[in-house]
Amino acid sequence: MGIKEILLLSLIFLFLCGCAPRHPVMVEDIQPEPGDFFSGRGHVLKPQVLADQIRDKDYILIGESHDNPCDHKVQAEIIGLLGKAGVNAVIALEMVTVPKQNVLDEFNQGLISLEELPVKLEWDQRWGHDFELYRPIFKQALEHKISVKALNAPQEVVRKISHYGLEGLDNEDWRYLPHEIIPPKQEQLDYLKMQFEVHEQFIPEDRADFEHFIQAQSAWDTQMAAMALYWRKKTSKTVVVLAGLDHVRLGWGIEHRLNIISPGKDITRIVPVRDPGDISNNDPFYFFCPAVAQERVRFGLLFTTDNDKIFLRGVMPGSSADHAGLRSGDRIVRAGGKEVTEVGDLHRAAKKAVQEETVLKLEVIRDNEIKLFELALPGED
Repeated sequence: MGIKEILLLSLIFLFLCGCAPRHPVMVEDIQPEPGDFFSGRGHVLKPQVLADQIRDKDYILIGESHDNPCDHKVQAEIIGLLGKAGVNAVIALEMVTVPKQNVLDEFNQGLISLEELPVKLEWDQRWGHDFELYRPIFKQALEHKISVKALNAPQEVVRKISHYGLEGLDNEDWRYLPHEIIPPKQEQLDYLKMQFEVHEQFIPEDRADFEHFIQAQSAWDTQMAAMALYWRKKTSKTVVVLAGLDHVRLGWGIEHRLNIISPGKDITRIVPVRDPGDISNNDPFYFFCPAVAQERVRFGLLFTTDNDKIFLRGVMPGSSADHAGLRSGDRIVRAGGKEVTEVGDLHRAAKKAVQEETVLKLEVIRDNEIKLFELALPGED
């Protein structure tokens, strides 16, 4: 999937994550350190205990936020634990498309160095997130002689689906996808439909078709599940899948598809958590990593509402909002010259500013005074 589509779908799911269903459990009363592991019941797990509990699985799905360095360090640690335990495994990556498997093969054989790998993979053009974040994973693969495999469909194919739907694909495109695209579970579909309708004002018009969005997501997840099954059959090894959080959490993405195309297999998932209070029995294992700014709304604002009033409850350090001078506690009263009484008003004003390639003008109340701010919004690229 291309950088633009990754950012778009990530934006949608960043909104959705904040509203996700949770069933919290009582977590042990500790101050967690980055990289600490937890069971779904909230118990702290030593790394070796986690390794012992996952070592015999057919598939281990490890979630991530793509721009969070801690997430990738923990993924690398888990791979190292499996390597030290002698687990025969392969690492399967959402970040690499299937046509680039020949490059990974050369890397696995020692014909391409770690320094050459991002250039050969066209990493910056095809994935876009800093390769340095992923370097620890590849280093562990080298150290423990674990092969690295590709999972994803070519970004051009998924881009077509997001614009035109599955009917927009030709025979050449279908070479890179399973013949049957598996839809989401009904519970996820209902949830996504509700949230998509809330936030669709902020989605570019040429990709605001919910059916196409679901088809693109389904193709993405079905393709990764199919390739995970392929590598399992081909190697007879444990397949460690590294993918974005929303492809892993709750078993809604890749795991749902694996359970259909590879029934009876032993699958587990390990997902990052930013607040131990969010640990629930919805997922079997967690690791704690603090949030980074890129994981939130793209222009850096977190909102709260009170009787048709919109307040800022957080401003991400280093974000556009931070640079503009906005602060937690500010009340937004106008955006783009129009009154703001709900978050949707702000989304619509932001979308208009992006389309017109201009700044978003905000009027806020701070200390009983009206203050004006101009917020530079990131474009789709």
